[in-house]
Amino acid sequence: MKKYISKAFQPLAILGLIALVTVGCDRDYLNVDSDIRGVQNFETNRKVFPFVSYTKKSNPIQTNGLPNNLLGVYHDDMQPYGATEASIITQVLPTNLSPDFGVNPTLQSVKLYIPYYSEIESTDDDGVSTYTLDSVFGNQSATFKLSIYRSNYLLRDLDPASDFEDQQLYYSNIFETIDVNSQTLELLYENNDFSISNSTHSITNEDDETEVLAPGIYVDLFNDSNANIINLSDWGNLFFPYQDSEELSNNSSFYNYFRGLIFKVEDNTGDGSMAMLNLSDANANITLEYNYYDEDDVDQEELLTGQYTLDFTGIKANNFNNLYTTPTDGDATLGDDNLYLKGMNGNFSVIKLFEGTVQDESGSDVPALEYFKEKNEKWLINEADLIFYVNQDLVNNQSSSNDVESERIMLYDLKNNVPIIDYYFDASSNFLNPINSKIIYAPRLERDEDENGIRYKFRLTEHVKNILISDSTNLDLGIFVSTNVNNISTSRIINTTEEDMINFVPSSSTISPKGTVLYGSKESVPEENRATFEIYYTETEN
Repeated sequence: MKKYISKAFQPLAILGLIALVTVGCDRDYLNVDSDIRGVQNFETNRKVFPFVSYTKKSNPIQTNGLPNNLLGVYHDDMQPYGATEASIITQVLPTNLSPDFGVNPTLQSVKLYIPYYSEIESTDDDGVSTYTLDSVFGNQSATFKLSIYRSNYLLRDLDPASDFEDQQLYYSNIFETIDVNSQTLELLYENNDFSISNSTHSITNEDDETEVLAPGIYVDLFNDSNANIINLSDWGNLFFPYQDSEELSNNSSFYNYFRGLIFKVEDNTGDGSMAMLNLSDANANITLEYNYYDEDDVDQEELLTGQYTLDFTGIKANNFNNLYTTPTDGDATLGDDNLYLKGMNGNFSVIKLFEGTVQDESGSDVPALEYFKEKNEKWLINEADLIFYVNQDLVNNQSSSNDVESERIMLYDLKNNVPIIDYYFDASSNFLNPINSKIIYAPRLERDEDENGIRYKFRLTEHVKNILISDSTNLDLGIFVSTNVNNISTSRIINTTEEDMINFVPSSSTISPKGTVLYGSKESVPEENRATFEIYYTETEN
């Protein structure tokens, strides 16, 4: 069976893991590691090589199988971006099959809870904690419209078009298949002023004890305020029949009967925020509370309370709706003045190294790649860098916040769908704080004294060495924004196959609402802003 969720360990990745065994944590990338014997005199030089860089628009991308999902509205003020709505469709699954609901069960409440990523900021003398939210983007105080529907769309594990051999993929345009405005969808909850809040939620459990839940989405799908939406007296119509329920005998029957929930988001204020959610969190669930009588209580004298829980362990997918015109594909031959990078269903950049001509030692213009390959056994590559400068006129001057640019971007091998080999040679992994991981291969965004972004830098020394010494193919590379450089799994682009040159985006880009605008490498870009590809090398003087 083919799998398109993660391609982290393809050949280059394996080579990288071998390299990690031989590369120390304190490796100095500027050390000259010479293979030339008997050489006495060296001269270190720098040469700038041409390359082509252009913007590529991403078509709808795979959004099932992601480590997290996005929910909300993100307004990006930098040109030419705008607002993006992120909605979710998800299966739910009972945590207990073939339950006994007792005699005459009566539904009392249906509470849905999905925690946000958060940390305790402080706790007062009464034990009340204040939380700080993490992985929330945009104006946290702004509101948007949130509607929750019962879905009638069956999410399959396997693709019938492949005779059920391949995994079924769901893409960021899934709402084009599901008419969420249709009257056939049952509306369970609606809030025109929903906000992503750091407030906690106090609930009373079945033992009449008060429990405080960390900040998250917490709604009652079964109360008087939405009595006009659902039938309060019939929980079978809401979720499932309870009496001798075949639907609760196995997961397949349940999925077929209750096909899940749709969290539909709409921008209705011109502002908003977006949260990253982990629907697989152990605390994310739907809890049904009901009253019942014990079957041995013939006279039904003692009313008891029970709970039944559903979680989100099934298939989950995002729908992304850009409320702006996405930049189109750039000039693949000459390159672009500006490179537009944007996560979710946005844009990335394609890089073609050694495209163009350079001057040789006699002053003649020669093809750059041909000239470079002639330096095998003549040059020792000390370091190779790609440097991109932020177009602050389009990024910061249009924004009221410095927290709009992606802090990290990634350089990928587009043929093999993995980061370049220098990523694997970088031993500076940080799994507790991913924003500071792999900072030798690709440092964080460099900022000025006003916290405005200046430039991004990639070190591709080993990649360039392979082209020179091992005669590796000069493959096209891709630059993507990233929320977590430790996550190198990929998401399929719709209507592409393994034979297409570009058929994926990194999953860490799929779940990033942020972006940036970089200057390209064209000669029309002012030299002080122009992207550069530079190689530092050592050669003999004799």
